Amino acid sequence: MTGLTEWWDSGSTIEVDGHAIFTRVEGSGPTVVFLHGFPTSSHDWAGVIIRLRDHYRCVTFDYLGYGASEKPTDANYSALIQTDRALAILAALGVTEADVVAHDLGGILLQDMLHRQLEDRLELGLRQAIFMNSSVYAELYRPTPTQLALADPVQGPIIARSLSRATLEAAMATLFPSRRLAASELDDMWDAIRRADGQLLWPRHLVYMAERSGLSPQWEAALSQTGVKLGFVYGAADPISGSAILERASAKLPHARVTALAGLGHYPQLERPDEVADALTKLLG
Repeated sequence: MTGLTEWWDSGSTIEVDGHAIFTRVEGSGPTVVFLHGFPTSSHDWAGVIIRLRDHYRCVTFDYLGYGASEKPTDANYSALIQTDRALAILAALGVTEADVVAHDLGGILLQDMLHRQLEDRLELGLRQAIFMNSSVYAELYRPTPTQLALADPVQGPIIARSLSRATLEAAMATLFPSRRLAASELDDMWDAIRRADGQLLWPRHLVYMAERSGLSPQWEAALSQTGVKLGFVYGAADPISGSAILERASAKLPHARVTALAGLGHYPQLERPDEVADALTKLLG
């Protein structure tokens, strides 16, 4: 997989909303946009993109406050505002129509896009919405104890100051059931997070937890009402948003194409990028 330094060196920076945003475009063909999750970065997709770039124009970027993008301490990190920014980034990159693959937090942005489309407020042409291990049904979301503590306005900032690579390694241990992350993979993940002290922003980022709870009725309704093709590619052994989400999606969205990746956890694109690339190729083909 492309290492983090090479990933950053082969990308570029654009200005959106007055802030520097890291972007990366690779390959040719129909455009596929990849949205990453919390608390990581676009580098999560490196192993998948290298397998898809011969057939697709793969577009990804780091949200404001993540990875190699600017990390202002006074920005609004609402998921709704991040959706606004994501759409502005895609417009700046000339993306007018795309399949969108969204992991974790990215799935919230994608649900919001589907909701906006139903209200005729989305300029991006969505060919297909593909979710990966995102808690699209809020009541089935199972956050980790660390996430809950970080989201607390009193505890969160204190805990954030104590975060370290060792903390990250411990948190990721249960999310990769089929294999442990290599030391180099953990190093890259931590380096992307801690750049410009990004870990201190985690309590501000986790505002999405409350937003998802409050806005879940309209976002779940958008899933049921949309005319956009829907796909789900989930690590079924994910303790946060795994098989229960797939079961609900299969029951409520009979036209959605659902793929369960047996034995994989919350980050299947890192755990087994070959399996994810194969599953996405079937949906995108």
